[in-house]
Amino acid sequence: MERIKVLVVEDESEKRSAIAGTLSNVEFIKLEGEAGSADEALEMVEKSNPDVMLIDALLSEDGYKLAEQFSLSHPWIPVIMIEDEINEEAMRKTIIAGAKDAIVYPFPPAKLVDAIHRSFKLEQKKRELQREKKPGAEKDPRRGKVITVFSTKGGVGKTFFSTNLAVSLAKHKGKKVALVDLDLDFGSISLALNLIPRYTIADVVNDIRNLDSDLLNGYLTEHQSGVKVLATSVQPQMANFISSEHIEVIIKILQEAFDYVIIDLPVSAGDAMSPAFQEADLLMLITTQDLAAIRNTRACMVSLNTINYPRHKIRLLLNKAEPRGDIKIRDVETTLEQSLFGLLPAEHRLASSSLNKGIPAVLLNPRAKISRGIQRIARKILENGVATGNE
Repeated sequence: MERIKVLVVEDESEKRSAIAGTLSNVEFIKLEGEAGSADEALEMVEKSNPDVMLIDALLSEDGYKLAEQFSLSHPWIPVIMIEDEINEEAMRKTIIAGAKDAIVYPFPPAKLVDAIHRSFKLEQKKRELQREKKPGAEKDPRRGKVITVFSTKGGVGKTFFSTNLAVSLAKHKGKKVALVDLDLDFGSISLALNLIPRYTIADVVNDIRNLDSDLLNGYLTEHQSGVKVLATSVQPQMANFISSEHIEVIIKILQEAFDYVIIDLPVSAGDAMSPAFQEADLLMLITTQDLAAIRNTRACMVSLNTINYPRHKIRLLLNKAEPRGDIKIRDVETTLEQSLFGLLPAEHRLASSSLNKGIPAVLLNPRAKISRGIQRIARKILENGVATGNE
């Protein structure tokens, strides 16, 4: 069995000896060296070329700074931070430094060995994917289209529409569709598709420095329809560590591999979500025949106009449409000063059953009015493009 070469960077001799003792008892791990300072580590890494590095976050020269330096100069060597405790600040620094994992000292030997093994295997997998790429193959210059789905009010059916549109687009032969859940606190796309994701956006962000389309694809969860989902984190506090730079990188890499990238945004889309607007080829605003929803949508459109957001990118969707509602459909268009791109009739029972079963309505009952409405929108996107500037 191939032995994993490990370099330990720890300036406390007692901790360094304890870690070395643990690793010396593991058959498939080779302790390649022990450094007591950043300078010593820099010298040893060139000579020993380790597979994994353990760095104490409290290293006198600043462990995070050293980890960041290695992540930039030696991105093929995964770094694991040794922490005294794990809290939000420690996680933020770990992510920024480009480390792959963090463990709290003192740790059970099994936990340390598992962290080393997982980091090593993930790096191996990345290298294998890179080797499988055809040498000299040129990248397809065509980039996938980004469709951002947004609403300024909850309960209008944003996630329902996002999932069903993704499935409808994926049903067309040869169309590759990615669905991104950017509701980092309360995202429910996985539930809506009855998926149990192995990885989430938190894992992607942890590996953001090494990310390419092949590696990112390994973090996606495939639905039976062919749609590939980037799930939101199961830990809402991770939202604090995900920046606009992370999201921009993720979107652009997804565009390399997919024909369509559909992004489901939260109602409260802060600065971190700005790339989802900026990179969008189409911004789908969803509203209903509810006074609060219409008022919020109008406020949103005014705000977009204030910042000179391209009007030709905006598409207006009326969900839960009731021809005999108190607010008429034509009044919605008049108030918002824009024609509807799509209209989905109210079919509350089917929509509720679809979400509860985790089966998109276009698959559960493709002949239903709401399913046909979504399919019509998908056809318009496929046939006419998403933002011509002439509409």
